Amino acid sequence: MILVTGATGKVGREATRQLLELGLDVRALSRTPEQAGLPGGVEVVAGSPADPTSLDEAFAGVSAALIVLSGEVADEAANVAAAARRAGLGRIVLLSSAGVLHPVPHGIADEHRAAEEAVRASGAAWTFLRPGPFHANTSWWIRTIRENGSVRCWIGNNPGAPVDEYDIASSAVSALTQDGHEGRSYLLTGPQTLTSREQARILGDVLGRELAFSVAPAEEVVEVFAGITGDRATAVTNVAALHSPRVPWAEPTTAVRDLTGREPRPYRRWAVENEALFAPEQSEQSQQSQQSEGSVV
Repeated sequence: MILVTGATGKVGREATRQLLELGLDVRALSRTPEQAGLPGGVEVVAGSPADPTSLDEAFAGVSAALIVLSGEVADEAANVAAAARRAGLGRIVLLSSAGVLHPVPHGIADEHRAAEEAVRASGAAWTFLRPGPFHANTSWWIRTIRENGSVRCWIGNNPGAPVDEYDIASSAVSALTQDGHEGRSYLLTGPQTLTSREQARILGDVLGRELAFSVAPAEEVVEVFAGITGDRATAVTNVAALHSPRVPWAEPTTAVRDLTGREPRPYRRWAVENEALFAPEQSEQSQQSQQSEGSVV
């Protein structure tokens, strides 16, 4: 039995689907099992890494786990590590962040470093997946593209190699089901280095529209982030990292190929597959679901 937390997010849902295709037994942890909408054959149990009382049942009889966290990442990882230790879990694959390698100190990096340390101390064999920005982060542009054909970018215009959520999920499945990945960390990127402007150009080409492009000043982004989290100091550090030209994911790595045996998907493929998200009739609910999980640093 393999446990997947965050199974209703983009990475967790795809990893669950791929594990089922391999004929494996999968248990999914969900805050709202009745709304999970996961494929038949998945055992869905109520709970969350934020609720330590729910984890012993979730880990019972599990041989390996894909841990996808949200919210208070460090605290959730500590809860998961404690439950894994009690259960004698054999293997953990943690969806961490490339931010832990960032030269600019910031809150996201601190949270994920703490999460990695907790998992290391769990007693389970561990693998850390450290993706940079997701292809799906450009779904943040849905509203302005629909309204006026423009992109307002929050992360600056420095080059990087964003990664597809499908490739993250495939990498996780390989680390869960194959030997040789224990005690290793993988910096996951896509196959090409792109600026945000170049991503907008590719997306506009797919949509058949010329999209205006602008970068939001760091001060504006701080206000947005601080308004969401209520933590202005952390917002300042996170935005500084976002706008830094020195990012760990600046060049493509071989990690996806090393884990899966194939090349990662390019951004254009994501744009083609998700073209409908940017259509005027796209519902507000669908926009929110697409923006609910992503990675920046």
